[in-house]
Amino acid sequence: MRSAVDDTPTRLDRIRSVLRRVAHESYHRLAGYNYRHTLVSRRNDTPAGSFRSYEPLNRHGDDPLLAAIDRSCGSDAIIYDIGANVGVYALALATDQPERQVVAVEPAPSTVDHCRTNVLRNSCGEQIAIEACGLGERTGTEQFYVSSSPELSSFDRASATRWGASIVRTVDVPVRTLDELASDHPLPDVIKIDVEGAAAAVIAGGRETIQDATPTLFIEPHSDGLDDDPTAPLRTRLDAVGYTVADHGEYWRCVPNE
Repeated sequence: MRSAVDDTPTRLDRIRSVLRRVAHESYHRLAGYNYRHTLVSRRNDTPAGSFRSYEPLNRHGDDPLLAAIDRSCGSDAIIYDIGANVGVYALALATDQPERQVVAVEPAPSTVDHCRTNVLRNSCGEQIAIEACGLGERTGTEQFYVSSSPELSSFDRASATRWGASIVRTVDVPVRTLDELASDHPLPDVIKIDVEGAAAAVIAGGRETIQDATPTLFIEPHSDGLDDDPTAPLRTRLDAVGYTVADHGEYWRCVPNE
């Protein structure tokens, strides 16, 4: 039988998981109400730029990944923001650099609506093209798991239920390849990929674009809270397109091999 002392870490983990889930769900309920009624747009300050947002809190105000992307982008860069969420990265990178163009890709239907609302609030429709789809290894339609913690929503059920989150509903979402997406837009200088563990599939569907354009890739690998580590297949895919990985902990910066 386990002693009370031995069981303490498990209890603490459960308590932390519950508190995290409750905090996230409460925040997103408040944010959803604000978006639906467009009540309050606040100034959102980030390392890349400032803009107005209907998010209740300042999002990514101290974000090393966003800062790194901004440093890598020229004033007229073409940026693909894959996993754009409500548009914080896209807006931060665009608002202070009017010559930049951003392609914001987001599959979650309600999150796409929030992204559009933020882009409209900042009059950035000419700079930011929103693509309501997922990116994967092939074109088609896939089941998407909408999580009670929206930022965890994913095509992968395990990713959408991390840290005690639950599935709110499932929806069929269109999926394109990166190569197909790039045929509709200028080739990217920089690609940011934040897709809850599915980055390997994005790379697999974008080999031609990556090899032709040789963009700098910024990837959030998202291995925390998952039983299966998604980073091994991701490294294999990056090696196949001739890219070197610099692991910065929270994100990877990937560049073509010299």
